[in-house]
Order: sequence, then C-alpha cells, then structure tokens
Amino acid sequence: MKKKGCGMKNIVFFFLILVLAIQPAAARVQEEFKPEDMTTFMIQVPHGVEGSGLAVGGSNLSAYLFFESYYDGNMNVTMELDLPEGFVLQDTSVHSFSLQTEYEDWYRLIDFYVPADLPPGTYNITATAVVDVKGNKHTIVRRTRLKVASKEEIAEEIAVSGLIVPSDEDGYGDPSHPSSTVVIRETSPALKRLLKVTDLQIDREEFRSTFIGVEVTNKGESTVPVIITYDVLDIKTGEPVKAFKPAIMGMNADTLCYATLTLAPGSSSRVSLPLYISEDAMRGEYLLRVKVKLTGSDWVAVTRDQKITAISRKWGPIIITLVSALLGLTAISFFFSRSKEIMDRFKTRNLVLISLFGTVSFAAINLPMTILWELSHAVLGPFSFLFTGLFYEILLYMLIASLVVLIPTPGVVSLFMMVRFLLGGFITGSFTPITFITLSLSAVILEVMMYAAGITGKNPDPENRFRMGVVCGIADMVSGYASFSVWMVLYRLFYSDWYIMANILIDGFLYTFIGAWFGISLGNRLKKVAE
Repeated sequence: MKKKGCGMKNIVFFFLILVLAIQPAAARVQEEFKPEDMTTFMIQVPHGVEGSGLAVGGSNLSAYLFFESYYDGNMNVTMELDLPEGFVLQDTSVHSFSLQTEYEDWYRLIDFYVPADLPPGTYNITATAVVDVKGNKHTIVRRTRLKVASKEEIAEEIAVSGLIVPSDEDGYGDPSHPSSTVVIRETSPALKRLLKVTDLQIDREEFRSTFIGVEVTNKGESTVPVIITYDVLDIKTGEPVKAFKPAIMGMNADTLCYATLTLAPGSSSRVSLPLYISEDAMRGEYLLRVKVKLTGSDWVAVTRDQKITAISRKWGPIIITLVSALLGLTAISFFFSRSKEIMDRFKTRNLVLISLFGTVSFAAINLPMTILWELSHAVLGPFSFLFTGLFYEILLYMLIASLVVLIPTPGVVSLFMMVRFLLGGFITGSFTPITFITLSLSAVILEVMMYAAGITGKNPDPENRFRMGVVCGIADMVSGYASFSVWMVLYRLFYSDWYIMANILIDGFLYTFIGAWFGISLGNRLKKVAE
C-alpha cells in the first residue's frame, strides 16, 4: 500500500511539473505576437488616398488593401472589406491568405461602383483582418471615409489655378519662347526621305514641341485624386485638332498626354504635360483646353481655356548665326594665313598704340561692367541697356573712332578687337563662342564699311564726324541684331521685338553715333599731342 501511494504521488508530481512547464510557454506565445506592432494593415479608398477621399456618383473606384507581417513565423489572415449600403461591389469582399516569413506582404485592389443616384454624404468603409497565429486569433480593424459629393460641390472645390504655355519639364515658364506660343517642329524633307529609306520612325521626342504647366488647387476638406489632360481645339469650330495629338510610334497621344495628382485638402500642386505636334500642323491660333477629372469618372470637373499661337521654327536667327560664325572663322583664317603681310603694314608705334587702346578699352569698359552689368539688370531690368550702352557703345566707339583717326589703315579695328578678345579671355575667362562670333563679326563689318566709305584705305578721310557716326552706327546695328540671333540660337533665349528694336536703335545707332562723333575730337587732340 505504501508503494502504491508513493507511485500516485510521483504521477501527480509529474503532471504538476508538466502543467507548470506548458502554461508559461503558452502564455509566452500569446505575449510574443502583438498585432498592431507586428503587422501593417492599411486601406486606401480610392487607391492612393490616405484619409478621407472624394468621389462623384457614377464612379468606378478601387479600394486598396495592404497587409505586411513583421512576425517571424506563419500566420493565416482573413481579410474582409465592408462597403456601405448602396455601393456595388465588383469583386469578392473576403480574401484569405497566408504569410510565411517576416516582411512578407499581401495587397489587393478591390473594385466597386458608386451609383450615380447615391445620395451625397460621407460614407464609412471598414476593412477587417482576422490573424491566426498558432491557433490564436487576433482582429485588426481599419476604417476610412469616402465623401460622395454632388458635381456642383466638386466643381467649386477644384480649380485650375495656373496655366503656363510654354513651360519646362517642371511646369514652370520657358523663357526661350514667348508666352502662349508653341513651335511647330517641322521635319525636313531630307530627314523624311532618310527615315523612309532606313525604315525608321520618328520617336516622340521629335514630335514634342514643349510642355504645358498646370497648377491645380483643392479648396475642399477631402483628399482628391484627379487626372489632368488637355485638348487643342480649332478656335472657330471647337473641334479637336488631330495634328496636336498625333499617333506616336503606333500609340495614341492620349496615352502620353495626361498626369495624375492627389491633392491634399487646401493644397495646390503643379504638373507638366507634354505637347506633341506633328509636321502637318498649321500655323495660327488655337484654343488650349485643360480638363480635370476625378479618378474613376469620365466627368470633367473643371476646364480652363487659353488661346495659344502655333508658329513655325524661325530659320532667320539660325542662318544669321551660321553666317556670323563662318565670317568669324574666315576672318581668323585669313589673318593667320597672311599675318606677316598684315602686321608689316603697321609700324611698331602703331601696334603699340593699338595695344594701348585695346588695353584701355578693356580696363575702362570690360572690367567695370563685370560688376555694373548685373547691378544695372537688377535695378533697371529690361531698360538696363540705357545704362550699359554708355560703356559698350559711347565709350567704346569713342576709342575706336579716335584710333581710326590716328591710324586710318584697314585692319586697325580688327587688331583692336583682337586685343580686347584676348585680354577678356585671359583675365576674365570670357573665351566663349558668343564673344568670338560677335567681336569678329563686328570687326569684319566695321572694316568693310569703313573701307567702302573712304574712312580707311589709300586716301583715308577719317575726320568726317557725320560719316564716321553713320558708318559706325549702321555697323553696330547689324552686329547688334546678329548678336541677338546668336544668343537666341545658342542659349535658346527669347527677346521681344520691341526690346530688340529699342536696343538696335538706341544702343546700336544713337549711342554709337554719339561715341563716334566725340571720338573724332578725341582722335584729333591725340594726334596733336603725338605731333
């Protein structure tokens, strides 16, 4: 009896130890899994909208469900989406899946339809995830709201607050072209033939003229996902012009000419849309219509119209730039090929005098203008040429005219310009193509016109003030216009016609005429000193 009693005690003691060993382990399993800390569960309605979204009746939307595990073990999840009454679910509302390892995730887009006759209001949408970890079930709930508003209400909340044509890739203004203007990039016949022979196609970059910058503002209290697109319409008929949305590499341009935005409450965002133009487009005025739709609906919530003008590529500045560069290169080649003959025509004291005048012009014009140029632009804006012309035209042509009075020999202006170019390049680093083209062109024009007018040559007459002023003025007008063309081509800048005209007439002719007029007096006085 004693042995039997002892055996029972051992059995009881064994089970007691077993219970004590199992209970902490089971409790540890429950404590180890914390649903909120070890998972990410997210719902977005519509997809991409965090928080309260906005929709209009008649929309096809998607609810986005996302679940990710941070638990190092297996879990079984049952997900259920609960839509409000009246919403039409177009997919199954319950989804089950298993996640095996840490950082494994699951997501799904669940489509549903918002009936057109659904009363406006704010609707709650709930997603529930039941997580089964080792037989222990945990429930996680996420809720969001979807505001269904009337079309009138949405139209008041969304606005196209900015429209910039042309723009850069970020939707900001493009200073290389005038406002509300697009350039037709026509394809040359030679390129067309080449493409036909090689069986190649023009890619979309060749068709793209510019970008359209669009700023959209959400004045409401809900997050709004929108789609932005545009049409270019005939200004008389109001019909879309196909040449402004050509088929590109077999694709409809509509697939490329749109942008999406998710606007937070009370915010504004800017996007850029590419504008494609085929070579069949005609010059003229058109109506650009930007359209804003809510995601999931074809209804256009907001439109904004703006007149635009299609222009063809300006070949004039390109040709002028090429001719100017060719003249400059020809002049340099001619100088180096006959440098000995040219230099032998000048006495040593003449070369010293030319170098002295070039140095003085650099010290009196180039150096101070490195500071005053930016300062005058900041203070006077587009009218800064009225100030800078005092140095670049009056003072410069005083020196040129007085130098020609002292040395009325062909080539003196070219050597003077060369000294300025070299000093500017070595001291201020202005060895730029534009500096080379403009200075060489100015030197060639001045040399030719002075020789033709009898200011320099075999029987020079450099002291006629009126003739010197007119010759220098016309030469500077020509070189000034060429300079604008070079800047427009090489730096893709745009200048208004009035600005070019004012520069050419005031700086190019009037200031130059004044400078040359007083340069004759300066030259005569210096001649008396030299004699």
